[in-house]
Amino acid sequence: MASITVITVFHNRASRVRPSIESLLSQDCDDVRIVAIDDGSRDDTLAELRALSAPNLTVIAQPNTGFTATMAAACAAADTDFIAVHGAGDESLPGRLRAQRDFLLAHPDVVAVGCAIENVEEGGKGYVVQPAAAIRKGPMVTGFGISHGEVMFRRSAYLAAGGYRPFFRVAQATDLFRRMSRIGDFGYVDRLLYRRFLFRDGVNASAPKFAEHELYSAVGHDAFVDALSSGANADVIDRHGVLAPYYMPRSKKIAGGLARAAVVHWLQGDDRTARLLARRSLAEKMTLRGSIVATQLMLSKMGLRDVMQRLAVKTNRGRNEYALSRFYRPPAGK
Repeated sequence: MASITVITVFHNRASRVRPSIESLLSQDCDDVRIVAIDDGSRDDTLAELRALSAPNLTVIAQPNTGFTATMAAACAAADTDFIAVHGAGDESLPGRLRAQRDFLLAHPDVVAVGCAIENVEEGGKGYVVQPAAAIRKGPMVTGFGISHGEVMFRRSAYLAAGGYRPFFRVAQATDLFRRMSRIGDFGYVDRLLYRRFLFRDGVNASAPKFAEHELYSAVGHDAFVDALSSGANADVIDRHGVLAPYYMPRSKKIAGGLARAAVVHWLQGDDRTARLLARRSLAEKMTLRGSIVATQLMLSKMGLRDVMQRLAVKTNRGRNEYALSRFYRPPAGK
């Protein structure tokens, strides 16, 4: 039977180590290797990891290196047929690894497989995200239906796609999925097999992190679309690395990301950065969204702040953890 390496990277998640790792150790699947990496945590994460022991569990401690570089190194070291990701602190529900492996074995054209997941916010509120289709044909620009923590992919497809790219501090999964979708299709097990926890210090939990994700995602989108339309294997990021944005034409996608980032900073009270990002959005490319955000920021200085912020949330909604409503705080007394 095909072998699996599960990679999970922890950073300051001590309280979630045991339930998270135990959910992997209890999987009913043969030939599974679990690699748990502590990426320079400052709390007791490493001690909690070392307190757990199993023949198929390897704990690695390293100085803080960053998620992308850590995942790239771990995937390079893996020699199994399949690689599964497991988000730090999340829980793989019973049967996840077996079901995903069986799906990949049954569908040779599928390069990566997800499942239905339950997103749980720190307050305890949860909601389920269900796959819309069992198989989505590649190549795909968006709409993968996989958040990252629940994915299992073929190691061969990962290597053929070029793996994680160091350019992407965040949005690295979307970049990888886009390139993998040129090789094959994406599949989904129609069962709830993963529980994902949305932490307050997570990748989209603050205005700067949200803005960073928006912009990296937009740059990756445009680079992929350009390579796909021209039939090129390498894109502008492969050719120019961190300088790639300076070699790209002005972009509606990037302008929209800047506008959404402006709204999030504004909702969190950083008006100065919000105005700067709104101006950068319009300078990147004149769009309706950017113009509306700039107008809302201007009117908010005229006693209409709450009205404009509520309107901004409605017109820049996003979904799930990307919903701007997560950042809106009504004025005291409302």
